[in-house]
Amino acid sequence: AFFCGSINLDCVAERNETGAVTMHIDVQSRGFSLSRALQTAVESEAREYAIRSPQMVSGLLIRLFDTNGPRGGNDKVCLVQARLSQGRKSVVASHVDSDLYRAIATAFSKLKRGTRSVLGARKVLRHRPGFRPDTARSIDK
Repeated sequence: AFFCGSINLDCVAERNETGAVTMHIDVQSRGFSLSRALQTAVESEAREYAIRSPQMVSGLLIRLFDTNGPRGGNDKVCLVQARLSQGRKSVVASHVDSDLYRAIATAFSKLKRGTRSVLGARKVLRHRPGFRPDTARSIDK
């Protein structure tokens, strides 16, 4: 039987001097019911992620699923998508593991690295020494 459990959370993350930011978090489990313990694990990781980048992220989509169902194995998947506020881009990370809690923690760890990478790359491009947009030219082949 196919089961899709879904919860919507509003996560409040602290902002430096300006108050609080609300981030919408959508969590869905596919193939099993979302237990309170799994919900707590996801909420904890999502809050930690939100606190580290409150101005940059507008929402999170989290999908938890078991690709092999009752057969077991290294098949529990956590897929996380962060919608960035600036530029309307997204960062996606996932992890497959035999333990869903470990898959959640590792997927969020990858998401943090990916977000830093995307935001860091923007800073490098904008503030690269010697780069002047008015002198940039395209090369046509």
